[in-house]
Amino acid sequence: MEITGIIIAKNEAKYITKAIESLLSVCERVIVVDSGSDDGTHKLAEQAGASVVFHEWEGFKGQRRFADTVVETDWVLVLDADERLSAGLASAILKLKEKPDTSEIHAYSLQRNLHFMGKCFRNNFLTSEWKTRLYNRKYCKWVGGSVHETVSVNGKTGKIPYSIDHYPFENLKDAKEKLRLYGELKAQDKYKRGKRVGFFGILLHIIITFLKKYILQCYFLGGTPGLILSWLETDYTAIKYMKLYELNHSDKDKEKNNDAE
Repeated sequence: MEITGIIIAKNEAKYITKAIESLLSVCERVIVVDSGSDDGTHKLAEQAGASVVFHEWEGFKGQRRFADTVVETDWVLVLDADERLSAGLASAILKLKEKPDTSEIHAYSLQRNLHFMGKCFRNNFLTSEWKTRLYNRKYCKWVGGSVHETVSVNGKTGKIPYSIDHYPFENLKDAKEKLRLYGELKAQDKYKRGKRVGFFGILLHIIITFLKKYILQCYFLGGTPGLILSWLETDYTAIKYMKLYELNHSDKDKEKNNDAE
């Protein structure tokens, strides 16, 4: 099994070198799909041993679909620039590569450990979230909306019980900006699918998100960073549904204006 590593990036100079080095520990080649960086990401990626391909930004799903078209190997391993393979995961993938590629399994799902303010927040048995990142592109396709895109697999998906280490936020300001942007993008996706929300819906989603993060996902074990992270992710949910409410009511305002005319 030969694997090509893929990273989609724009202005990821602070992270790109380590992400490429992580992929090269298990991949024959790494391709960075850059959408117009101006911070030196391109040069750093090449210096780290990756090939760089420019592609105008067309959303996360579109970038990932394009990346699959420039790969020569069947198997692909996807990382974001702020992710790294854990030592256990890298070792498991190397062992997998030694086996003949005759399995009915066409993709493998992995878990992620989130690192924030010096703490590692791990998945537990109640909230384990598996993400398909290693797959045979002949049987797989990226689907979804503007954010939180996923891989649709035509066939069986296996699981590798080791994690990707995720370092999504440089600082508190970065966390707030990223999560609010993702919240607005997700709201637009829901709006396009005809989703609606009202007062009690917004309130319920906010309460459930905080309880899920702080209690079920055991963020409370992370002390103050865990409380802050729970609040940030709750804020993401609040922005998402408040924006959806705003979009819903913009339709009503348009209808009133049309009726008035």
